[in-house]
Amino acid sequence: MSYEKYEGKVKLIANSIKKNEKLITTNRKGHNYRDLKFKKKQTRIETGNLNNILSIGDDFIDCESAVTLGKINRITIQKKRIIPSLPEGDNFTVGGCLAGLGLGSSSYIHGFFNDNVINFDIVLGNGDIVKNISKTKNSDLFYGIGGTYGTMGIITRVKIKIIPCEKYVKINYYHYNSFEKFYANFKKKIDAKKDDFIEAFANKKNDYTIVVGNFVANVNAKDIAIIKDKDILMQRNMCIYAQIANKKEVTYLRLLDYLERYSYAAFWGHYLYTPYKIMDYIYAGLMYSLMPQKILDSSPGHGKYNISKYFHAANHIVGDYTRDEYVLATDIGVPYSKLKEAMDLADEMTETYPRWICPINIDHHPDKIFCTKKPELCEDNIVFDLGIYGIKNTNKTSKKINQAFEKFSFAHGMFKGFFSTCYFTYEDFWNQFDKEKYESIRKKYHADGNFMDIYDKINYRNKVKKNNLRSKLFKFFGKRYLKQINNNKHTLIK
Repeated sequence: MSYEKYEGKVKLIANSIKKNEKLITTNRKGHNYRDLKFKKKQTRIETGNLNNILSIGDDFIDCESAVTLGKINRITIQKKRIIPSLPEGDNFTVGGCLAGLGLGSSSYIHGFFNDNVINFDIVLGNGDIVKNISKTKNSDLFYGIGGTYGTMGIITRVKIKIIPCEKYVKINYYHYNSFEKFYANFKKKIDAKKDDFIEAFANKKNDYTIVVGNFVANVNAKDIAIIKDKDILMQRNMCIYAQIANKKEVTYLRLLDYLERYSYAAFWGHYLYTPYKIMDYIYAGLMYSLMPQKILDSSPGHGKYNISKYFHAANHIVGDYTRDEYVLATDIGVPYSKLKEAMDLADEMTETYPRWICPINIDHHPDKIFCTKKPELCEDNIVFDLGIYGIKNTNKTSKKINQAFEKFSFAHGMFKGFFSTCYFTYEDFWNQFDKEKYESIRKKYHADGNFMDIYDKINYRNKVKKNNLRSKLFKFFGKRYLKQINNNKHTLIK
């Protein structure tokens, strides 16, 4: 793909914006757990054709903003290169990872995705095109855009660092029956920074697993656990978590499969939205057991069978009322030293397990607004993303649970994943983040009045309709189903 063709596409976007008189948004659904009906009232700019890689070198890849991580991985891995910090989804886009909170199991060394961006282009709310935004050019926008979720402009190109890698990953699993033993060893491994990847899981109370991954150059073919492995199929397509559930100690994966280990089932969330067993065997069997591996590898995003579908299913299938009553999906920032307190809070508010614990090397910069910490409240340079996804196992509403997590996170100078349903008050939200800086950047770069304000965009806005047709149908058919899943969860996640 030539830069000339790229520039032509960007000019079309700029011209569309110049003619526009309403608020602007992209036409993409993204990976949001919250309602997106607001997009219907705004001018939706098509960015799906920004899906080409422009150039690649030994230490960078330059791509249009709608290029997926899956597409990048399939190219860079062949060259033994990888983006330093990658979220675990093959159809996340580079523009989405830059404007969102892109992170993964290598983030304990490399930080957020946007910490590894070299420069990017953006179309502003007045139609101006600003190129090569970097640490030295328009630096306020470069540092400030992380976590703004499309409220600054339309990102059209992103140049990202890449680093050496191997084509395989050796994964070690360390199992613990107490928080104290788990945390001591987890902290030791994080502080050592000797491993390429590290994450952990609270499987249930007093049951923890540390998952450590390291690049390896050569692996015996018979030792490689691939996506269509029978154990994984039986464990609901959880490539890594299947191994944890079976208390494995060591497995080997292709790097591609490791990087996309949660794409296929939205971690373990898809069991909430698909019929148990029947859909599993059709979906997983056809996708992974029958399809040749090379076909799977050649289709980044895997068409309709990917992580975003399960986020959208939460809205379109269960709806606001039923989701609020039964389902929980949230990520909160937790200081290094406060993990036990966060786990105790989660136990108090909900018994939902498993929980994902991902360490992040958080590089505070004064121009960062959302993907950062408050240094006066958090001195830790390592923080955790605590992800809680599943059925709540409690009578408390999702609103009450989320508000408790938000209060905890903010009290310790941390962030919350804005993809999930958020219930901040206006005052609490802007007490946590620098409103003056956010608004000044928006005004300077013509986002104010042209793109939605972030608080309005991410915060819960719908009136709960308890007696509409969807909630009545869900009560009739769905409550029994969710109760059955809750009662038999050991058959899903041992």
